[in-house]
Amino acid sequence: MSIQLSIYWQAPDQLQWYWADDTDVYSGTLEELLDQKQEKNTDVCLTRLFLPSQWFTTLDIQLPASVRNAHASVLKFAAEEHLAQDIDSVHLVLKSKAKDGKATIIVTEVERFRTVVQTLKARGLAIMEAYDAQSFSIDDEFTEDVLIQLSNETVSLYFEDRIFNIHYRGFTQWFELWLEKQGLEENEDLTVRLITDSAEGIGRTLSTELGAAGVSVQWVVQPSKQLTDWHEKANDKKHPGNLMTGEFSQGSGDKHFSLWLPGLVASIVALVFWSVVSIFQIHSLNKKTEQTWQASENVFLQVFGQSKRIQRPLMVREMRSQASSANADSGSGVNALTVLNDLNGSAASLIMEDFRFNSSRDEVNFTLIQPTAVEGDAYTSFESLKEQLIAKNYQVEYSANQDSDSYRARYKATAGGQ
Repeated sequence: MSIQLSIYWQAPDQLQWYWADDTDVYSGTLEELLDQKQEKNTDVCLTRLFLPSQWFTTLDIQLPASVRNAHASVLKFAAEEHLAQDIDSVHLVLKSKAKDGKATIIVTEVERFRTVVQTLKARGLAIMEAYDAQSFSIDDEFTEDVLIQLSNETVSLYFEDRIFNIHYRGFTQWFELWLEKQGLEENEDLTVRLITDSAEGIGRTLSTELGAAGVSVQWVVQPSKQLTDWHEKANDKKHPGNLMTGEFSQGSGDKHFSLWLPGLVASIVALVFWSVVSIFQIHSLNKKTEQTWQASENVFLQVFGQSKRIQRPLMVREMRSQASSANADSGSGVNALTVLNDLNGSAASLIMEDFRFNSSRDEVNFTLIQPTAVEGDAYTSFESLKEQLIAKNYQVEYSANQDSDSYRARYKATAGGQ
């Protein structure tokens, strides 16, 4: 089945939508859209969602050369040091395939995106694809090095896989600095295309300013792309940057089959039965987990010293994870406590800031810091710990940096080595 509806969502009372079997683009509120859906007598509508560019940030990251499939955990590990906010508060999507270890990702606030998806899903609109609308406003046919596109009073610059949005009043000055930063200010072969929807007003002013700054511009006047254009472009081929990945993924195989499966009712009955049985198991598990915490705290302090800081919510989460998988056969026998024990011997000056253990992959992610006021070479300590873990048959990667008051190293270690 193909997409039946495309929506450009800016707010619940500010939507545009286009039905695949219609010729018009409608504007209005979510309730007005749902009235049309009811008129079409459609219970579940397969939907493509476009979101405003202000919701997104584009970020360049470095991935290990060996990475072929960049799963969510890999993207989070690579992007964490570049983001000011909590890594769990954002949704990351690969925008382009990694090349020579470099990749571009799209970052958006996960809770806001989840709210929109769940709101539409509750009204019978199944979101199969979701994108940054701005990526569909680009003319795919341009062959110039740089594309500059004017929309209202915002100038968008497209370069390789990056998008920059600047108000038109300061764009020319910003563009000169950007060219210098990219090392392109003296590139006589640089080609630039400017697209505006009018030959007058801001478009003419912008073209004149760029010309006065010595930029050779090919100016094209053409109408801005609309929702119908976005819909057709998305239908023509599979586009990168689909936000419906990770927790939002619709699953493999025929994505639409589950929407119509009559046996869903039987599955719900089985789920209810399983849930009743599981309540008793979960109650017992929680009790054991609380008992495990106190023992785990003692081991943690023995390994890292009585002065180490422990984030109890984090450790409780890790212990719950271990308890819930206690009966699973991991094959290696490694768990969070054995990893903590293997970390014994790290420099006394190092403080553990966080610790996460994935039992399904025998993989641990943790961060160690050393305050700048503490004597000793932090980087030597970081490297020494890496060699210590390698000697204990771990495969280890880490990155280190310095901020205003501490040295920080983020480690990823996988039990079993190569």
